[in-house]
Amino acid sequence: MDTIQRSFKALGIGSFIYLLVLLFNNGAVVESSAIVYVFLLSIFVGISSYIFNVDALNFMVCLLIHYLTVNIFVIVANKMMGFSGSYSHLLVSIFLIYLLAYIVATVNTKVTVKQLNQQLEKLNNKS
Repeated sequence: MDTIQRSFKALGIGSFIYLLVLLFNNGAVVESSAIVYVFLLSIFVGISSYIFNVDALNFMVCLLIHYLTVNIFVIVANKMMGFSGSYSHLLVSIFLIYLLAYIVATVNTKVTVKQLNQQLEKLNNKS
């Protein structure tokens, strides 16, 4: 069941990002194949994020593996769906998304650690 939940969560995030991109591209026409592409990519990203649950690998190794598998998926999907365009632009876009995600994850982790440390300190002071 966790896979289905993760897939739907990723689908929601991917769809939201796609809608944001459309918002900034005034007058863009959306084709049904592009919607299917976003759905498949979002689900793939969600399922492939299981790599981050492997305790034997550190975060940066997991991030690199995830990044490479997503890039391969995007390139193969683009070829299969007949999308044309610059692969260098595509790879730069994916890199920027990963950079932003890394920054958000790092800040989120630091905030969580700070909150946990504060709660532990309160518990220790009560003892």
